[in-house]
Amino acid sequence: MLRTALLLLTACGTSSTLPPGAACTATSDCDADLQCLDLAQFSGTTCTVVGKQCTIVCTDDPSCATLGPKFKCFQGCGADKTCGNTL
Repeated sequence: MLRTALLLLTACGTSSTLPPGAACTATSDCDADLQCLDLAQFSGTTCTVVGKQCTIVCTDDPSCATLGPKFKCFQGCGADKTCGNTL
């Protein structure tokens, strides 16, 4: 019985992926169609990467609509903008 239970756990897997806005370390951590991208924080003109989150690259606020109504498009430290949750 125990052996059967272990086989089922192994076959089904125990990992799950993370939703939009969740902290991550790699794209494989995130739900399908999301990437693990840098989260930028600005202080004046200085930009600092403060972590990574499951999100998408965007061009404007409507680009983030697929992630939910509270996601907006924010400038990153590089050329890309990313969607972030405004809670």
